[in-house]
Amino acid sequence: MTTRALAFLALCTAACGDDFPTPFNTEKDKTGPMPAEEVARTMELPPGFRCQVFAAEPEVQQPIAMVFDPKGRLWVAENYTYAENPKRWDLSLRDRITILEDKNGDGKMTSRKVFWDKGQYLTSLEIGYGGVWLLTNGTLSFIPDKNGDDVPDSEPQVLLDGFNVTTIGHNIVNGLRWGPDGWLYGRHGITSDSLVGAPGTPPEQRTRFNCAIWRFHPVTHKFEVVCQGGTNSWGHDWDANGELFFINTVIGHLWHGIPGAYYRRMFGTHLNQHAYEYIEQTADHFHWDVGAEKWGEAKKGISSATDAAGGGHAHVGLLLYQGGVWPEQYNGAMLTCNLHGNRINMDRLERQGNGYVGKHAPDFAKAKDKWFRGLDLITGPDGNVFVNDWSDTGECHDSDGVHRTSGRIYKISYGEPKKLAPFDAAKMTDAELTAQLASKNSWWARTAEHLLRERGSFKEPNAADLLASKDEHQRAKGVTILAEQKPADLPKDDPSGIVRLHLASALQRLPLDARFPLATALASHEEDAGDRQQPLMIWYGVEPAVVAHPKEAIALVASAKIPTVRRLISRRLTEEMEKNPAFVNDLVALALQSESAAAVNDILRGMSEALQGFSKAAKPANWDKLNAALQAKATDETKTLLRDLSVIFGSGRASDELIAIAKNAEADSMARVNALVSLLRSPKPELLPLLKGWIKDKILAQTAVRGLASFDDSSVPGTLLGMYKYFPANIQPDAINTLISRPAYAKALLEKVEKGGLASSSITPFQARQIRNFGDENLNAQLAKVWGEIREAPEAKKQELAKYKGLLTAEIIAKADASKGRVVFAGVCAACHKLYGEGAAIGPELTGSDRHNLNYLLENILDPSAVVPNDFRMTVLKLKDGRVLSGVMPEQTERTVT
Repeated sequence: MTTRALAFLALCTAACGDDFPTPFNTEKDKTGPMPAEEVARTMELPPGFRCQVFAAEPEVQQPIAMVFDPKGRLWVAENYTYAENPKRWDLSLRDRITILEDKNGDGKMTSRKVFWDKGQYLTSLEIGYGGVWLLTNGTLSFIPDKNGDDVPDSEPQVLLDGFNVTTIGHNIVNGLRWGPDGWLYGRHGITSDSLVGAPGTPPEQRTRFNCAIWRFHPVTHKFEVVCQGGTNSWGHDWDANGELFFINTVIGHLWHGIPGAYYRRMFGTHLNQHAYEYIEQTADHFHWDVGAEKWGEAKKGISSATDAAGGGHAHVGLLLYQGGVWPEQYNGAMLTCNLHGNRINMDRLERQGNGYVGKHAPDFAKAKDKWFRGLDLITGPDGNVFVNDWSDTGECHDSDGVHRTSGRIYKISYGEPKKLAPFDAAKMTDAELTAQLASKNSWWARTAEHLLRERGSFKEPNAADLLASKDEHQRAKGVTILAEQKPADLPKDDPSGIVRLHLASALQRLPLDARFPLATALASHEEDAGDRQQPLMIWYGVEPAVVAHPKEAIALVASAKIPTVRRLISRRLTEEMEKNPAFVNDLVALALQSESAAAVNDILRGMSEALQGFSKAAKPANWDKLNAALQAKATDETKTLLRDLSVIFGSGRASDELIAIAKNAEADSMARVNALVSLLRSPKPELLPLLKGWIKDKILAQTAVRGLASFDDSSVPGTLLGMYKYFPANIQPDAINTLISRPAYAKALLEKVEKGGLASSSITPFQARQIRNFGDENLNAQLAKVWGEIREAPEAKKQELAKYKGLLTAEIIAKADASKGRVVFAGVCAACHKLYGEGAAIGPELTGSDRHNLNYLLENILDPSAVVPNDFRMTVLKLKDGRVLSGVMPEQTERTVT
């Protein structure tokens, strides 16, 4: 052991006490990271920049988060409890908070002390209001240190609890940061729901959410969700105008955090089932190349194309540089750490439409060390940037173990950094702090504003003055302030798109009955119709008011110049037709009166979307009149919408027309499939012969095979089993799924296997479990005889895991054919999983999975239920027609289940 390590061990023992558990490593790669000084020396950076080691192991380990205090000291959260298996975080260990200080201003740590060492699941910290705020053990807690002696005044005070921390480890709550509004912001991942409130709050009064940005007021203790969506954000920041942006993984890396917004999720649906549609990412590019990554241009690591695009899909940490000492070209640049690419990506934000677009820029930094895992980037008091390095070989999942005894913090500077004399911003006068509000260094400006807020000395901007500004960003800020203080006084319009975006966001602050005048004004801007976020933000604002105030909603449909608004209001009203048929009658009446063919189609589309899954619904008043009036001048799209709705309303010759379209081999493929799908909404015995014939049709085969499950007919099993060997690989699983939908069909399937007419491997473990769900002892016995037992016991699964690890040696894997793997994926996996844009979104997306890791693959294939997000938990449905269906429910309404 080196002298330095021994000195550190003595320091740690004195500061921590003898009871702090000794961290241990489970990382399988024994080579270790490059020496920290070598990493800094070899870091690829733009000309004029340099990287230096601020601190490295053993002085810092597992640095999961960091923040500077008013004295310019760096506080670090060290997380040791993180483990390979997210259901078994290693609670024999503890997490801690350390304080690192550079006393001589040379950019290197010279002293270190431990502030607190009793944490578990510690992911974040922030300084303010006489203590330390932290996310630990599923709580937002506060450790007071009123006299600033770096010794806790008491045990942590729990302010919020209910954060789920044990479902999937890297998706847990994280990311404390003071916002420009004085609130404390945080983040939450997608894989588990949290039920958050102050300790003792009953469940019905708590906030249920996941996959979101949230905030907490340090004085009033009010908690609220800001915006929702994405996957698993581990980074957010604000630009110079106070606009929030956050980073994400897998489905797009950059998102504009608009209050009240719903963004696309990696999987599953939002808790608000009436949000319907979601805003896409802000960036116009990805940092990985789809074509090269799909099936492995490189058998291990990232492909050359992805390397050129930015290094991969997993991003952690976000900094919009505003330090004031780097060249002007970097002012406002978006920096984020790329886990797979061992680098720091850079984007540039530009105004586009009502919001922004992120444009690709050359990577800012690239490490030679393959262990480099940057987690966050923050601006320091001197205007330069600090990066904490987790220092491990794992990516998002760490399924190859955790290296707890390494960790680094690097400082990236431009030119020769100026040495700062010792300071304590907390001891500055109000006047001195006020002068710092105009600093070009965002650290000083934000620190000064925060300290003035703590003292109650900060002069909040006047909303009226801001709204009178010629600067659109000032007016947008005025809207945000007024929305929280006095929403009734909000302006009804503005020539600026970003101000209108803030007004749309502010709709959710208004009473339900007061939302329509503002929404009507916003929806009159036809130029906003194609904007990425504005139409949906208007919708999110009016959605809760639509059913409560249907007349105003109908009037908005009539006046709106934005198709999305017209369509989604029509959808929401139609969903209520069984309870309130007058809603749909009014929509039909509006369509009859409308002179706009586009508006009529929006109404019909909304009605059709609302009735997905319905086999029959009461015909609205004047439906036949509308149908007849439109036929003479209808476009093909209008005719299709009228026909599909007529099937549900039971009117006219719609079924005959749909059959004719499906039969027409010259018709558009999608039109034929859609026609058959519409027919299957209301299956009738006379459709069965057609379906049995259409399973030979290349276009209709898959839909027909699935559709046969709707019929309880003894001829169906023989038809499917007779055709099975002729089906392509992607349809064969559908045939088996139909054959396991009814006990009699499953019996025929197992008899076919027993007679040797079908391989037992054609039945997956998932499908075998489906057969067992019937609860039929005879079927279970037959299944065990021809297929085998389902291995549920943990010991049996361990044996199976060991078996395949023995078979899949490195030599065998080296001979693997990726093109054949693609065929297997298309035939088996793609029915549920999406990989680089291909496949279905029924199960978790595999794009971000650790597919190069054999242990990770085997554990998830052989024991897929070990770690299951809420959105993918199994549901068994017993239907009145005798079918039993097993699967996941991505969507559910009062009337339908998907």
